[in-house]
Amino acid sequence: MSLDTSASLKWTAIVVRLLLALFAATLAYEIGRAVLTSGENASGSLGDQSLVCVASPGILHVEGNVTEDPRHSKAVAESSGVDDTPYPVEKGVEFAHGLPQLCKDDPGLGAQSLYQTSRFATPLVVLVALFLLDRLIADARRDSGFDETIVRKLRFLGVFLIAGTLAASLYTTIVETGLAVSMVAGTVREVGSMALRGWSFPWAYLIAGLGLVAMSKVVRVGAHLREELEGTV
Repeated sequence: MSLDTSASLKWTAIVVRLLLALFAATLAYEIGRAVLTSGENASGSLGDQSLVCVASPGILHVEGNVTEDPRHSKAVAESSGVDDTPYPVEKGVEFAHGLPQLCKDDPGLGAQSLYQTSRFATPLVVLVALFLLDRLIADARRDSGFDETIVRKLRFLGVFLIAGTLAASLYTTIVETGLAVSMVAGTVREVGSMALRGWSFPWAYLIAGLGLVAMSKVVRVGAHLREELEGTV
């Protein structure tokens, strides 16, 4: 590899390594705080509460909701038109207004563990992807430049980013949907459609991963052209 190319990759490696260190330190702090405080204030709540907060199911998805219970309907009609409990919820669960969420204080180790792992699933995948990118740049600078080995690693990084973030987002959606259903004191209708509507599809990571896969094909063509030129010379 030429000196100019090596210098260019040197600065790229420095930027990636700084980003990796900053991201890892931030993630380690968040995970450490969640572990040491048993999830206390994990959602930015006030007071010493170990809250688990998830998006609440739609009113019409839960049996016994305000539109089906005459007592609820009468109470809403006689009040300001806003009901604090539009459908029955489990003991210790409250609606968080402003944002349609269900929050439960001290939900137990199992629920808190699921909630915290769902929070950190995608960031952990991104952290691993940054580490792989750092190793890829280091290998390109140290050994072989843009040859078939680098092409394979670049393609693997793209596929990992796509598959990893998709799996992490699905895991988060399944966990949060399950927690929301467990907080409702009744039957939740159409759980699957509710989960699909609440799925935060990782478009940005998907596009980035596809870009890396496409770039690996471009690098492969460049590597082959270089090999042909070197053979001709």
